[in-house]
Amino acid sequence: MSPRPDLPGILVHAIHRLHRNAVQTKLSAMGLEGVGSPMILMLLKRRGAEGGGAYQRELADALRISPAAIAMSLQSLERAGYVARREDPGDQRRKRVVITPRGAAAVETCRDALAAADAQMLAGFTAQERETLTALHLRMLDNLTPGDSPAGDPFERLGCNCSRP
Repeated sequence: MSPRPDLPGILVHAIHRLHRNAVQTKLSAMGLEGVGSPMILMLLKRRGAEGGGAYQRELADALRISPAAIAMSLQSLERAGYVARREDPGDQRRKRVVITPRGAAAVETCRDALAAADAQMLAGFTAQERETLTALHLRMLDNLTPGDSPAGDPFERLGCNCSRP
């Protein structure tokens, strides 16, 4: 297959879809087929360690997905017992999403599935190639991020003060 430099967005999309499929396959094999978006659980676990959950809108902004998409993911995670919605003591009209003990326990398995998919995706890459790839991806994120929005790491965008799980 010859590279098509005129279609980088299509390549990024194809990589994303195949990586997501690999993660979902690994999660299913590990008994966590109900986890549609492991990043939501990982974000909520970090946020929970820092004193609370997150609003649905904060999660959507951090992951750069639509509020409707996050709502569907949260409904599925809630039905499976991985997250719960709690009243905000400061504003009873709003609900905070918190990770449940079952969700927190699933995070390590999610990390393992993501690491396995990453290892598969990056097989044969040198350490230097991995560093270069990461730098290029971060640059692409910065290039596509609107001027008033923080770019990069979804943990930082959610204000978790962390960059590693």
